[in-house]
Amino acid sequence: MFEADGGGGIGRVAHEMAEAFAADHEVLFIYPGKVTRQKKEGKLRRLMIESKGESDVMIPFLNRRNIHLIFNCLEKFSPEVIHAHDPGPLSFLIQTWATRKKVPFVYTSHVLPTKIVDFGAGELGQLGKILRSRLVSDYFSNFFNHCQGVIALNKTAKEDFLRLGYQGEIFLVPNGRHIKTYWRPKSFTKEKTLVFIGYLTERKNQKYLIEMMRYLEEDVSLLLIGSPINEKYFLELKKKVEKYKLKNVFFLGEIPHRQIPSFLAKAKVFVSASRMEVQSLVILEALASGTPVVGLSNETIDEFIDETCGYCLPKKTAPSEFARKVKAICSLPKKEYEKLRKSASKKVQFLDWQEIVPQTIAVYRRLAEGKTEEKQKVFLKSQSAKNFQEKMFSFFSKPRGERRAEIVAKENFYLLGIIAGSFLVNSFYFRFSKIPRLWQE
Repeated sequence: MFEADGGGGIGRVAHEMAEAFAADHEVLFIYPGKVTRQKKEGKLRRLMIESKGESDVMIPFLNRRNIHLIFNCLEKFSPEVIHAHDPGPLSFLIQTWATRKKVPFVYTSHVLPTKIVDFGAGELGQLGKILRSRLVSDYFSNFFNHCQGVIALNKTAKEDFLRLGYQGEIFLVPNGRHIKTYWRPKSFTKEKTLVFIGYLTERKNQKYLIEMMRYLEEDVSLLLIGSPINEKYFLELKKKVEKYKLKNVFFLGEIPHRQIPSFLAKAKVFVSASRMEVQSLVILEALASGTPVVGLSNETIDEFIDETCGYCLPKKTAPSEFARKVKAICSLPKKEYEKLRKSASKKVQFLDWQEIVPQTIAVYRRLAEGKTEEKQKVFLKSQSAKNFQEKMFSFFSKPRGERRAEIVAKENFYLLGIIAGSFLVNSFYFRFSKIPRLWQE
């Protein structure tokens, strides 16, 4: 659902992965763009589909021309496996082709599958309620139903798929990063800079970090880097800073990803109070840069952070105690701090793309060779919903006259609801030039 610089971690991983694989393999990468166009760069073929929205979430314009172009490109490329990184409209459409052509389809879940809409939907008002509806729940279940395998980033995500009742094969493959690009020397000065990078949202819990700053001296500054999802929440953050008269808290807005290593090089400590993650890229990048991390317990902090690289604190830790741990790291002698830095970097060396690409290829081979067990996954009660994939593919493959006749058919009501919804979202953006960001990591 994302252009190259949008979508937070999900967008970065998908684009980087396509490029990493294209070093040795033929890759067709399909994603949103301002206009529909194709481009070839060595072994990497790019197919951009005209989409509307902001850089963070792009809704594809799925007219008949674009759908046929996608299907034709897939036919010519003849993929051995298809890999999706979100359950959005493009992924779903391509999944219908994969199902019809019996091409293995694997999905990496960058959010917890039982809590997909909780990664942003809670802050979207009425739209959030719609996303929590049975119709949308069936949509996600149907999507998982037609995955021959899923990739979980860690054991927590795998357990969540099991709770969901997923009966296909689950593979454990973490996120990849260009690890070496983040390591830079740090100047050991009296300046104490704390950094947070990510969307400004209730889930990321920047209010807690502002509360924590009340217990630190004025020579400690906090840089909050990222754009707000909800303007109301952003105003609350700024009012809290004003209320406590904190002159050492700075909102820097969104920055290009290429600048992140520079900001991490200035950071004494990376701080996080996020309530829920899967495998947060900024935490991995902070560790790769040799920046100690102090964070409240969540899926990523629990997986990577201990006293060799920072502090993992219980969710109900008081802001004053959090501040005390930050002080402890900021007060370390240079030798001890450098030891912490090296330990932090060592934690994530196994996540370099050179390690992750072979692991992912092993998943592809297993799927392509048909070694996964053929199981009928049971999520949906409605038979019409179970046949959703086949209907979608058949609907757009038929002549226009036949498609128009099927529009009135009662059995296609669910299918047409999703199709109409896609067009309505596009129309909404055309009118108001605003689309919510739903898929942050």
